[in-house]
Amino acid sequence: LFIGRGVKVRIYFVRHGKTEWNLARRLQGQKGDSPLLPESYEAIERVHKFLEPIEFDKVLSSPQKRALITADLLTNQSVSTDKRLSEWNFGELEGWFISDAIAKYPKEMHDSRFELDQFDGSVFGAESVSSVLNRFDSLAQDLLNSKMDNVLLVGHGASGTAGMRHLAGFPIAELRSVGGLANNTVTVLESNAGHFDLKIWDKQL
Repeated sequence: LFIGRGVKVRIYFVRHGKTEWNLARRLQGQKGDSPLLPESYEAIERVHKFLEPIEFDKVLSSPQKRALITADLLTNQSVSTDKRLSEWNFGELEGWFISDAIAKYPKEMHDSRFELDQFDGSVFGAESVSSVLNRFDSLAQDLLNSKMDNVLLVGHGASGTAGMRHLAGFPIAELRSVGGLANNTVTVLESNAGHFDLKIWDKQL
C-alpha cells in the first residue's frame, strides 16, 4: 500500500525502441547497449502521436542510451534520467546470446522469464527480484508524494514488466504470467486510494 497526497497520478510507461541486440536476441541489461533499429524510429513516432495530447508534468527515462534516445523522441518536453528505471542487471550474462545463456543456466533463465518467484541469478551476479521491485516502489512513492497528474516513464522490458505489474498489485508469481512488454508499447497505471489500477497494458500502436 502506498501513501500519497490524495492526488490521482497517472503513469504512462513506454518500453524503448527495438535495438540491434533485441533483434539478435542478446541480453543488454544495464551495461550492454546497442543502436535502435531504423524501423524503431517510425514506431516511436506513432507512440509520440498517441502521447502528444497529454500534458506531462514530468518525463523520466532510464539512463541507458536506448531508453534515453526513445524518451527524447517521444516528447518535446525535457527529459530527466532516473536510475531506478534502469534495466535489470544481469551480471556476467550481459552481452550473451539468450540461447547461450539458456544452454548454460536453463533453470535460472526459465525462472527469469516465467517464474520470477523462483528466480535466483546470484550464480552469474544478477540483480535480485526484490531489488528491482524496490526500485519501482521507491519511484512510485515519490510520484505519489508529488503534485503531478501525468508522468511519462521510459524504460525496459525485463525491469519494466516486473515493475509495472508489481505496482498494479500482482504477486511475484504472476509478474510474467502475460509475457513481457514489447518494444514501443504503452502501459498506463492510475493511482487509486493508495494503490495502482492497471488501465492499459502493452498497447501497440
